[in-house]
Amino acid sequence: MRTTFGKRAARLALGFVLCTAMAAFGFVAPAPTAYAATSAEKKAEAEALMKSIDELQTSLNEANDEYDRATEEYETAKAAADRAAIRLREANKLVEHFQERLAQCATNMYKSGGSASMLDVLLGASSFDEAVTLWDSFGKISEQEAALVQESKDAQAEAEAAEKDLAEQEAIAEQEAENAKAARDEIAAAKEDMDAQLEQVNEELVMLKAKEESESLAADEALRRLQEADALVGGSGSTIAGWSHPIPSGAPVTNEFGWAGAWDGEYHNGIDLGAPTGTPIVAAAPGTVSYVGDYGSGGKAVKINHGSGLVTIYMHMSSQAATMGQRVSAGDVIGYVGSTGYSTGPHLHFQIELDGTPVNPRHFIHF
Repeated sequence: MRTTFGKRAARLALGFVLCTAMAAFGFVAPAPTAYAATSAEKKAEAEALMKSIDELQTSLNEANDEYDRATEEYETAKAAADRAAIRLREANKLVEHFQERLAQCATNMYKSGGSASMLDVLLGASSFDEAVTLWDSFGKISEQEAALVQESKDAQAEAEAAEKDLAEQEAIAEQEAENAKAARDEIAAAKEDMDAQLEQVNEELVMLKAKEESESLAADEALRRLQEADALVGGSGSTIAGWSHPIPSGAPVTNEFGWAGAWDGEYHNGIDLGAPTGTPIVAAAPGTVSYVGDYGSGGKAVKINHGSGLVTIYMHMSSQAATMGQRVSAGDVIGYVGSTGYSTGPHLHFQIELDGTPVNPRHFIHF
C-alpha cells in the first residue's frame, strides 16, 4: 500500500490544478462588453458562451472521472487501514499474551526457588522492554521462552508499523478525495453560472430579434405612408392645395426632418422654423384642435386633426391661441413662437403625422 500511495502522492496537486482549469484553458465566461446593439452581435455572444460551456463540460467530465478515481482509491486505502487496524489489535493481543506468559514464568521461578534477586530485578523493571532486556542479559530463560520473547518483539514492531501505515493512508486518501471534490464542485459552479448567463443572453437575443422585426415593419410602413404623401403632393415639391405655411411671415428652416436633423443621437420628427418670440403661428390646414397644453420636451403645444389620419403638431410656443375642439381653417392663428420645453432658442417645431407616424413636412408644404 505504501508503494501505491507513493505513486498517488505525485497526483495530490491535481485537484487544485483542476480548480483553476477554467482560467488555464479559457473556460471563463467572456468578460462583460458593451450591450449588443443587434441580434447578430447578441447571437455571436451566445455562440461564444456555448463554446465555453462545451469546453467547460469536457473539463467537468474529466473532474468527475478524477473524483471517481480518488473516491475509489480512498475506499481502497480505507480497507487497507482497516486491515492495518486489525493487525495492530492482533499484535497488541500477542504482546498481552506474552506478558501473561512471562508473569507465569516469573511465578514458576519463585515457586521453584529461583533467584530472588532476579525476580526482584524483573518486577522492578520500569517497562516491558526493559524487563525483556534484563531477562535476556541474565540468560535465565529456556529456548522456548527466548522464542516467545523474539515473537513479542516482532509483533510489537509490526503493530507500530501498522499504526504508522494507517495514519499515512488515511491522510493521503482523505486529501486526494477532498482535492478532487473541490475541483469538481468549482467547475460545476462555474458551468452553472455560465448556463445562467447563456439563458439571459438568449432572452436578450429573442427581444432584439423582436425589436428589429418591429422596427423593420415600422420602417416599411413609414415608407408606404411617405409614398402616399408623395402621391398627394404629386411629387412637384409644391404646397398641397388648402395648406398654408405655419409661419406666414416667413421663417427659415433651422433643422431638417429625420436623421438629417438628428441631434444628440435622436431622430428628428419634424422641421424647425426659426422666428422671433411672439411671431404668430397659424394652422397649416383645416381641422379640429385635438390638444392644447404642455407636450413634455415640446413645451407648450397645439395639435390639430385634419382627418384621413393626418395630424399637425406645433411645439415650443410662448402661448397658445386655440382651444380644445375648436374648428380652424388654414391660416387661423393658433399660437405664438416661443422657446418652451427642451429648446435652445425661439423657434417652431412643426410636425406632421400620418396614421401616427411622423412624415417629412416637405411632402406637404414648400419651405
